[in-house]
Amino acid sequence: MKTIYSMGNNKYVHMDSYDNSLEARLWSIGVALFTIAITTISATALVGVDITQLNPQTQQRQTNVSR
Repeated sequence: MKTIYSMGNNKYVHMDSYDNSLEARLWSIGVALFTIAITTISATALVGVDITQLNPQTQQRQTNVSR
């Protein structure tokens, strides 16, 4: 929506304003969450942590002793 503000004698400023809709706000939140998720996965991969395993268990190796 275009709004015209008077700034004195024959001085006007034309301003454009847009309604902030719920759809635009939800889209921004979705993009922010996606960005945070990708950043978290990348940062943990850099330090060698696998965040896709929710319950990490220690692996015990079975050794066969042959004599």
